[in-house]
Amino acid sequence: MRFEFWTSPGKSHLKAHFEEGDTVHGKRQEGPGTPIEYKGDDIHFDYEVEDIHPDLLGLICLFIFYPFIGNSVEFAKPVSPRLEEAFRNECFERQFEFRNIDHELKVYNGNRMALSFGGGIDSSAVRTMFPDAYIVHEGHIRNGEIVPCFSHEVVRQVGIDKARVILTNQRYVSHPGGWHGWPCSTITSLLMATDMDFGIIFTGSIIGSTMLSNGNSFWDRLEARKWHGPSGNYWQSTFGHIGLPMFAPVTGVSEFQTMNLSLQLIYSEDVVYCMDDNGAACGFCTKCFRRDLIRSTIEHSHSVNWNNYDNEKIHSLLTKRPLYFGHVFSYAMSRNESLPDWVSSSLKDIPSIQTDWPMKVLTESFDLCPQPWRKIIQNRVLQFISPMTDIEKVELTSWTQIVEE
Repeated sequence: MRFEFWTSPGKSHLKAHFEEGDTVHGKRQEGPGTPIEYKGDDIHFDYEVEDIHPDLLGLICLFIFYPFIGNSVEFAKPVSPRLEEAFRNECFERQFEFRNIDHELKVYNGNRMALSFGGGIDSSAVRTMFPDAYIVHEGHIRNGEIVPCFSHEVVRQVGIDKARVILTNQRYVSHPGGWHGWPCSTITSLLMATDMDFGIIFTGSIIGSTMLSNGNSFWDRLEARKWHGPSGNYWQSTFGHIGLPMFAPVTGVSEFQTMNLSLQLIYSEDVVYCMDDNGAACGFCTKCFRRDLIRSTIEHSHSVNWNNYDNEKIHSLLTKRPLYFGHVFSYAMSRNESLPDWVSSSLKDIPSIQTDWPMKVLTESFDLCPQPWRKIIQNRVLQFISPMTDIEKVELTSWTQIVEE
């Protein structure tokens, strides 16, 4: 595969030239690996790049097109051996040749914090703790039309000197639609990084996703560094290899605390966690259900019309085992007296949570953040969130829905 990158007034463009061995059929690089088919569209952004480090551009190409690359790849600009080394990690199932390497290319270096902002509860919590981070939000283009989202206006109201919405079609160039892998959520931040002097990219990935296997059982991400690289995740480690680390300050924090930190932004209607109602929250889906359950647990005055959730989708969610993000429901069961009987009766078999670790931060999670950013980030987070006690850590690391036979 050979890549071409160019700019036009107000836009940047990326084209993949398919060669022998490449394929338009691949698998999404997350979850169960959903089969996807690339439709052939060029990637475009409504941001005109002034300068971009070749390794950052190379990372963008690999994040988007990794599922379709065959035997080799030639980048629009020669990349450093550091990028090639990052993708030699054995966790990457497929390996291919890097055809243009610049051994003299200096490592990227930046000084500012950036937040790849989704607009939801978790990234809003990061926004609350790090108001000095530049906000980058991706607006999606599907079939030539902008996908409605209230977050666009939220970000634009912050001001161009502190935040930017970048419209792109990258999420919908394959069928079925969706990012080709979770790191694609940071691509617009990578695109701006050289121009904006970004030195680290923040995301809102919380403990349920990073260290609890979506609420199934604790996964020791610190131990996983032995084979995943310094971040404990092989995709995330590619960022650090080329000089622009990516880290979630809420890696060791649950959704209960991110909700707590986001409340002021929720009150001002600056948080969007569901877009099913023409860009706004629908109030019926599983995501809205979980958010209302969390909010009513930490904010007892929050009123929920539970009847809206008494539907087939919610009942299907509650009866499946292991329960998706089961730790959330477990903590709610122990702290929330407002849950209706049809919810609580479905959760009786979920392992209980007795301590308050869901409202604390696992301080060991900061070890996954590279120097020199680690102490800066840890000190800031601890201004907002208390650390877990030893007893709370024991309950967290031993909590599981997985029954050994």
